[in-house]
Amino acid sequence: MNGALVTELYERIDTLPIIDIHTHVNGRSPAATNIGDILSYHYYTELANSAEFQDGGFPYNDPEALTRVILPKLALIRNTVQYDWLMTISREYLGIDPWEWQPENWRFIFDQSVEVMGRAEWPEELIAQSNITRVFLTNQYDDDLDGLDTALYTPCLRCEPFVTGMDTPSEREGLATFLGRAIRTPGDVVSAIDRTFQRFVAHGMGYAAISTPTNLATSEVAEETAQRLLTRLVEGAAWTPDERQAWAAWAMNRIADACRKYDRPFHLMVGVNREVYAQGVPSGRDLFDSVNSMRGYDHLFNAYADVRFPVAVLADTTGLELTAAAWIRHNVYPSGHWWYANHPTDIAREIRRRLDVVPGNKSIGYFSDAYYLDFILPKFRMYKFELAVVLAERMERSLVHPNMEPFSLDDALAMAEDLLIHNPTRILGL
Repeated sequence: MNGALVTELYERIDTLPIIDIHTHVNGRSPAATNIGDILSYHYYTELANSAEFQDGGFPYNDPEALTRVILPKLALIRNTVQYDWLMTISREYLGIDPWEWQPENWRFIFDQSVEVMGRAEWPEELIAQSNITRVFLTNQYDDDLDGLDTALYTPCLRCEPFVTGMDTPSEREGLATFLGRAIRTPGDVVSAIDRTFQRFVAHGMGYAAISTPTNLATSEVAEETAQRLLTRLVEGAAWTPDERQAWAAWAMNRIADACRKYDRPFHLMVGVNREVYAQGVPSGRDLFDSVNSMRGYDHLFNAYADVRFPVAVLADTTGLELTAAAWIRHNVYPSGHWWYANHPTDIAREIRRRLDVVPGNKSIGYFSDAYYLDFILPKFRMYKFELAVVLAERMERSLVHPNMEPFSLDDALAMAEDLLIHNPTRILGL
């Protein structure tokens, strides 16, 4: 690695403003208010639980107690990129050096965090310091969007209630309340989807999104079948796995219908295997299947050729599949590096894969998946450094490769701007 070249590229790339196209930030209270909020992020609780099993769980409702409990366990995860994120937050925002993170200092660290993060002006300062210009949110269909600062925040609709949650009574009751009538027919569900899209589009909707189970198939399902399935639920019957799959396929097509009607992308996050680890912490119980495949989405991509599908995946094998899909499909766009693939090794591999064969105007470089604004800067820095390494390597290879076109510093910086600014802006319709 040419350290000087990587440093020059990174420093230039790091000046680019941040457009974060997928987060779980709360647009009403977007920043952490103390270090306990930061340590409650499931990465820290799940790593601490993995390093030293916490049979009684963690005191999530008491940020001081959580800080006191988690801090001694941080020594066990110092090798991880999540620890690096935390230390960046500590240095950049709190003015606390890494060597000060000792168990006996928990009170000092907590009080310092409250002094900095507890101020009313902290979110504005954080946004300015991190050079954040756009944050996409994760919203439920009935979220209150009135008064949202749409100059900064873009609401995005999560579609699980319509697709994978319909056989949960509380979800149906919530949808019925939202719609103003009981959910008894497929037409009721379509009406709820349409009403939701109208609300979101009026507030500057970014896209519809869903985290899908492994090996989902999206073939068209007849409305008569959807009616039969709803009737079974109304009568108190439970769906079989095949029936749940059939409903999900029908509903995925109806979401795609709405995306077509309202000209919004459908962001797919593919391949989550839920509730695998029974002893896990909240949000730390899910994994993925290496045998998962994107082939189940062939119908969706083909039937909705005029809908844009940004796609994020978890497994290495699915990463190659996504690259190939974006290589040949005009409406599939590799999107970021999600969850278990959100670390330097996998990021670097996927950047190389995509730059080699995916048209340069198609990849969305990165999203943070952050729960607080405070995490956006350290996560984007991680990505930007790996991008600088890959682009530097590409520049050097172009000098000696027998049949590779020249790739200059200007080319590298232009590619970085495409991945981080121009592509997400165009693909998501900002």
